[in-house]
Amino acid sequence: MISKLNHNGLTLVEVLIAMAIFVICYLVLVDAQNMSLRNSAHSKRMTMATLLAQEKLSEMILKYKGKTLSEIPEKEEGKFEGAQSAYRWEETSQDFKYDLSFLANMAQAAAGGEEAPPSPLAAYLPKISEFIQNSAKEITVTIFWKEGGSEKKISLTTHLFDYKTPLPL
Repeated sequence: MISKLNHNGLTLVEVLIAMAIFVICYLVLVDAQNMSLRNSAHSKRMTMATLLAQEKLSEMILKYKGKTLSEIPEKEEGKFEGAQSAYRWEETSQDFKYDLSFLANMAQAAAGGEEAPPSPLAAYLPKISEFIQNSAKEITVTIFWKEGGSEKKISLTTHLFDYKTPLPL
């Protein structure tokens, strides 16, 4: 007679395969958690930098409100203090260059090209371009911070206008 053996347990190979599957799943979950933490920390730093840039830009606008555009320095820089000491800032200003002459060419082309009489718009656009360039400054605030092995930055730009500049029409 053949005796029947009870084989209700798992073999060593089955146990090893199950453990390998468990370890792989565990490592994937740990990596996903680490990635989530890194992304959360990066997001926090970006949000803080954006808020600091908005604050600095507002300070600069208030500081030079009512003053002439020539009083705005080309560059200022500094470091934040306290809880934001990991961040530094840089404010730059430059003349705002905006040329509308291409619109005059478009208006002339829409009116019928070279044969058509000159558009009145063509006469005013260069003056409007000159006015914008003489009465506006482009202001950029950049916030820098170290993240990992490199320096990251975020910039906000706005334009300040001197509304007292006479319109050359």
